[in-house]
Amino acid sequence: MNKSFLNSFLVYFFSIKKCLASAFFILLFLVSSCKTQRKITFNNGKCILDFKNTKTLTTNLKKNEFCFEKLSAKLSVDLTIDSSSNNFSVSIRMKKDSIIWMSINKIGIEFARVLITKDSVKFSNGFDKKYFKGDFTYICKLLNTDLDFEMLQSLLVGNSVAFYDEDEKIKPGVNNCQYTLGTIRKHKLRKVMERGKELKDPVQSIYLIPETFKISRILFYDFNPDRSFDVQFSNFESVDSTQLFPKKMNYLIQAKKTIGIDIGFSKITLNEEKSFPFKIPDNYEQIIYK
Repeated sequence: MNKSFLNSFLVYFFSIKKCLASAFFILLFLVSSCKTQRKITFNNGKCILDFKNTKTLTTNLKKNEFCFEKLSAKLSVDLTIDSSSNNFSVSIRMKKDSIIWMSINKIGIEFARVLITKDSVKFSNGFDKKYFKGDFTYICKLLNTDLDFEMLQSLLVGNSVAFYDEDEKIKPGVNNCQYTLGTIRKHKLRKVMERGKELKDPVQSIYLIPETFKISRILFYDFNPDRSFDVQFSNFESVDSTQLFPKKMNYLIQAKKTIGIDIGFSKITLNEEKSFPFKIPDNYEQIIYK
């Protein structure tokens, strides 16, 4: 619950001419609900959260995920690969469980266009006059990480991925004043992070903001091969007066190369009809990825 949601609610409430007394009591209910949800206390400066089991955390996580059927937005992107860096802007359009479309621009000029579906990946490069047609194998090899359409879609809106759907395999915890869900306990995860290849199985952990149960961080460690994936979500703001969306996302992929992607969202629009234009000119050369 945040102020922007509360203000939007009151505007809507008075627009349908409900009585002032009803508004007052509903406002009291909303404020008390927010206070009830906030379970953070401090003891000698140390954050203390009430314990929540795996089922409670996963239920609240799913309940507070970002929902949409269609989404469009503007993005600013800073990309770093090892020691080289670049920045550009992106227009993105998404149709849930179906299409992710991007127009990538530099100094106001489109130089690439991307169209991703569940079973295909296409992009065209207007500068080099080249294009690619393939599947997620290309993206997985490019980033040296396992990725599919559902994971990419979820990561672009700050939602969960599938690894903690089975409650019996996921363990709850508290770390840095946030709830956690992970495949191992917090103290073991800390040892893994400090000492490196201590465990053979992949390690996965998720951090939840206690007031909202929105995801603030997802960590993934795979020790064979040696690689890690770390994404952090921040700057949550209300979209359509009902949902919180992380307008800043920071991705760090460490494998054969170190890849950093910092994304800033703006102009987010939901459920408007948009087209997904993608055409490859006849004179473009196809990229064959082996």
